[in-house]
Amino acid sequence: MSNDAFIKKERIKLALITTTFGTIGLVTHFIPLSSAAIVFYRALLGVIFISVMTILSGKTINVKTMKNNISVLIFTGFFMGLNWVLQFEAFKVSSVAIGTVCYNMMPIFLLIIASFMFKEKINLKSGVCIFIATIGVFLVSNVVNVGIKSNEVLGCVYGILGGIFYALIVAFNRKLNFIETHDKVIFQFMFSVFIMAIYVGFIEKKSFLFPSEVRGNEFMIGLICLLLLGFFHTGFCYVHYFNAVTNLKAETVAILTYLDPVVALFLSYFVLKEDMTALQFLGAVLILGSTLFNELTKSSKEIGVKVSFLDKVFSKFKKK
Repeated sequence: MSNDAFIKKERIKLALITTTFGTIGLVTHFIPLSSAAIVFYRALLGVIFISVMTILSGKTINVKTMKNNISVLIFTGFFMGLNWVLQFEAFKVSSVAIGTVCYNMMPIFLLIIASFMFKEKINLKSGVCIFIATIGVFLVSNVVNVGIKSNEVLGCVYGILGGIFYALIVAFNRKLNFIETHDKVIFQFMFSVFIMAIYVGFIEKKSFLFPSEVRGNEFMIGLICLLLLGFFHTGFCYVHYFNAVTNLKAETVAILTYLDPVVALFLSYFVLKEDMTALQFLGAVLILGSTLFNELTKSSKEIGVKVSFLDKVFSKFKKK
């Protein structure tokens, strides 16, 4: 296969995967469990899939390197669980559109966190993008029309917090040393399973099983969606997503990644029938537009930071 044909194939793969990520809100809509329980199963099924893939590819799981990075891995595993819970809570209390748009402010939050953790300066362009995205959140929350105590505002808060924890995962991953990417992700998923098991069982005190009144088609749809979320969205798609990212230019990745929120907005409005006002739609455009512009206009050095989060995860799964 020629190099051009290979790159085209990787672009198509990444486009399909990011489009699939945009369906996560739709899939979780039909799972009759609490957000924390959904995260428990997502991480559990994901780690099973990735562990099996690691073994089948002839790799080993290096416990020693995990121990050497244990403190950072614990932090990132904890942040990963919180990140997913907050994302799903945003979907539940407001809408898939609001939760997705606010969650996708992650690159903006990463800029701010990196300025404190790594003393990276925020230039004028990035500062303007942050300001525009903030205006976008104000419009998406619809706070002027519905008041500060509305579910739409709460959904924005959950989405933003989820994005912040996502950015913290990115930032702390940069502190990991000499660890294979599949080892890192396996531990992070396992720790998320552990944390969510404690939270659901002892703090939230909710069942890990579907409610007894969920039967028949509703039960089967919920079960299929849960398996899809764990094995397909989290396991299969993660492997191929990070594989494709290593083979494409950062600009291409930035553009195709935004298929995720665009698809989520489309499904929210046309499938789930979740309404958005004209001002909320304008806010979504401001948020996504400002973050995309900031990503596409980064210097090559700055882009290297973004790709380092992706950390070329699962690059070991590439065909030799």
